[in-house]
Amino acid sequence: MHRLVQTLVCACIVSIAQASIPSQRVHEALSLMEDAVRANDLGAFMSQVSTEDPVLTTEIRAWFEDLTINPVADFEIEPMEELIVGITDQVAMMQVRMHWTLESDSIARSNEFKALFVPMGGEASGPWLFAGRAWEFKQTSDDGLRVMSSKEHHELAKNIAEVVPSIQSKIEVAMGCDVHHPLTIKIYPAMQDLQFSISMGYLNPIAGWNEPGESIKVLGRESTSADDISSLLAHEIGHAVSFEFGEQIINAPWWSLEGIAELVADQYRSTSPEEREIAIAKQIARGDRRTWDQLTDFKGEALNHSSYVYSQGWSMIRYITNRYGPNARNTWFSEMGRGISVEDATRSVLALSFEDLDLAWEAEMLSIAQQAGSVSESD
Repeated sequence: MHRLVQTLVCACIVSIAQASIPSQRVHEALSLMEDAVRANDLGAFMSQVSTEDPVLTTEIRAWFEDLTINPVADFEIEPMEELIVGITDQVAMMQVRMHWTLESDSIARSNEFKALFVPMGGEASGPWLFAGRAWEFKQTSDDGLRVMSSKEHHELAKNIAEVVPSIQSKIEVAMGCDVHHPLTIKIYPAMQDLQFSISMGYLNPIAGWNEPGESIKVLGRESTSADDISSLLAHEIGHAVSFEFGEQIINAPWWSLEGIAELVADQYRSTSPEEREIAIAKQIARGDRRTWDQLTDFKGEALNHSSYVYSQGWSMIRYITNRYGPNARNTWFSEMGRGISVEDATRSVLALSFEDLDLAWEAEMLSIAQQAGSVSESD
């Protein structure tokens, strides 16, 4: 063989071999991830996840930890196409489909998305790690706000990036505390994608999500107007701000956390708070309510009464705000953020037992319902 031809052939062989290394490493990572889920081994799973983005790391850890609540009977990761390696050899993408069945119902489910992979330590010949969903659109503002979406929602993402700072600022003032890290917002193209990003066991309809250390996750929509999604953004930003009340605030009653998030979103809704209050008051007057204990545990019985978590929670937090003022309300939350029970926080800040607070709130609701009934009759 001619020396030049021989050199070119050898170079091609080396190039092909080098190009196949990332693909081999990614398949190895997927196989190890699959084994870790089946063995319910969090450490083994996280060893295959890139830790470059702390928000993503927190989300993936929470995703896996849900397996203790919603265990799977089977799990498989299916590569759907060949690996696409970036021009710098520092990023690779692959369309994958994850298949699973929950032990609770044995229904076959799946979710398909383009996954991102990066080399550990920047060495393309070494291990490659899973780096979450490969977003087609990413925008980062000067203050660190990140907004990510699929290509179909990039206009919505741009508009969201413009309105979030104003919404966040107003809510921080209302709640008396600031978020001490830049927000990350992810817009998912379909509800199944949003549900799967939370956990394989999350099956309830949902439009938004936020937990401590995680991104604000919202469901994409056809409208690109930020006004059409501002109330949802405000609710989720309300959660992000509420987590600044203290490390233990996540253990506060679920109705209280949803209540404050709903309250700060009022200014972005077309329906007036007074209209909503009358509707809830009439519901209470009919005896249609839940006990606060039934609305407390996010992962327990409260899941069976989620609409009451939001409506009664909003109503009680609005009552506390109107009766005692926003500063007292914020202090009440700060006490729970220190790990104080709702009973003790109510006694120390509002100077009455929670039982008496409940009775006062219900009396107020009955009075509003009665007045609304009188107005209707006179009309």
